[in-house]
Amino acid sequence: MPKTLSQVAQDAVELPASDRMKLARLILDSTDFDSASSDQARKEWDEEIKTRLRELRSGQVVGVPLEEVKRRIEAGFKS
Repeated sequence: MPKTLSQVAQDAVELPASDRMKLARLILDSTDFDSASSDQARKEWDEEIKTRLRELRSGQVVGVPLEEVKRRIEAGFKS
């Protein structure tokens, strides 16, 4: 009997962070998006990531610690 979405999600949450990221990429890659637009979106995201890394490394922007980001997200759900 196939697992439910809820069961699969629970299993996924128990994976190490790096495996969860790989799983997310596999799921995104398996969607039926037009491959040309998907390739273009990937290229644009790659450029965005490079830009953000340059800004962080140069000190132009300051990163926010992951725990603070999580706290802010959780606070947003409570309102």
